[in-house]
Amino acid sequence: MSPVLLEVEGLSTHFMTRNGVLKAVNDVSFTLHEGEIIGLVGESGSGKSVTGFSILGLVDPPGKIVAGSVRLQGRELIGMTDAELRTVRGREISMVFQDPSTTLNPVLSIGTQMRLALAAHETTSRQAADARCIDVLNKVGIPDAARRLDYFPHQFSGGMRQRVAIAIALLNHPKLIICDEPTTALDVSIQAQILLQMKTLAQDFGTAMIWISHDLSTVSSVASQLLVMYAGRIIESGPARDLLRVPDHPYTQGLLNSLPEHARPGQPLVQIPGQMPSLINLGAECAFLSRCTKSGPLCQSSPALRSDGSRRVRCHHPVAGDWQ
Repeated sequence: MSPVLLEVEGLSTHFMTRNGVLKAVNDVSFTLHEGEIIGLVGESGSGKSVTGFSILGLVDPPGKIVAGSVRLQGRELIGMTDAELRTVRGREISMVFQDPSTTLNPVLSIGTQMRLALAAHETTSRQAADARCIDVLNKVGIPDAARRLDYFPHQFSGGMRQRVAIAIALLNHPKLIICDEPTTALDVSIQAQILLQMKTLAQDFGTAMIWISHDLSTVSSVASQLLVMYAGRIIESGPARDLLRVPDHPYTQGLLNSLPEHARPGQPLVQIPGQMPSLINLGAECAFLSRCTKSGPLCQSSPALRSDGSRRVRCHHPVAGDWQ
C-alpha cells in the first residue's frame, strides 16, 4: 500500500447560531493514501462539503473547527495561520467546486486566471507559464488550448468551464484534490467524460482525491473507498465494491435502494422516509432512529463505531458482518 498522505482524526466543525450550536461535522476520522481516491457520500446537509472546507481551513464565522487534527504527510494543518495555509492551498491541496460559474472570474480570461494561480506559488516566465497552462488544458480535454487561453468563462459551455476549473486545480501538481460535487450541474454524458478523465488524471499525476457527492452511483465509478456521512458523522466506511454489494448500515441500504436504476419500470422511486434531523441539539439517540426500519431499544443511545477488518459501521443493528 502507498504511504499515508492525509490523516483526519476527530475533526469537529460547529456553527454558532442564534438557535444553538449546529454540529455540521462531528468527530470525523479517516485516512487517505497517496494516489488513492475516496468517496464521501450522503444527503444534502450531512456535512460532506463542510468536511472538505475544514481540511483546507475555509470555514468562515460563525463556523469554527472546535476539535480534531488534519495532518498532511505528518504536518498539522489545524492551527496554521492564513499565510501558512495559502502556501498549502492550490499547491499541495486544491479544490474543485460544484459550479465553475461562481469560481471562475467572469472578467478575466482563462489564461490570466491560470497564470495568477501559478504566480501565487512560483516565479516563472510568461512563455513557460503559458506552455504549462496549455499542457494542462490539453490533458483535461480542452481542444485548441493555445487559442482558448484568451477566452473568457462565458465563451465556454458548462462542461468546458468545469474542465478549466479542474485544469486550474491540477496546475501546481497538488498532492490532493478535493472535488465538491464537480459534475452535479452537468448532463449525464458530460459527467461520464469528466469522471473518466479525473480518474485517468489521478493515475497519471499520482494525485489523491476526495470525491464529495450525494450520488452513490457516480462516486462508486471513481472511488476505491467510500465514506458514508449522516448528520455530521461517518456512519459506514469500507472498500467501494464491498460496501455497495453488501451495505451494513440501513441508511446506506436506503441510498442504494433510492437509485433510479433499482426502480421497476412504471413504479415510483423508493425513498428513505422522513428527513434528516436538525443538527442543533441532537439527542442522545441514534440520529437515524426516526427513519430506520431496523431500530430497536438499543437505538435510544448513540451507537459507537464498530470495526470488522476493512469495514466500519456506526449502528446497533448492522445488516451483516462479524462486528466487534
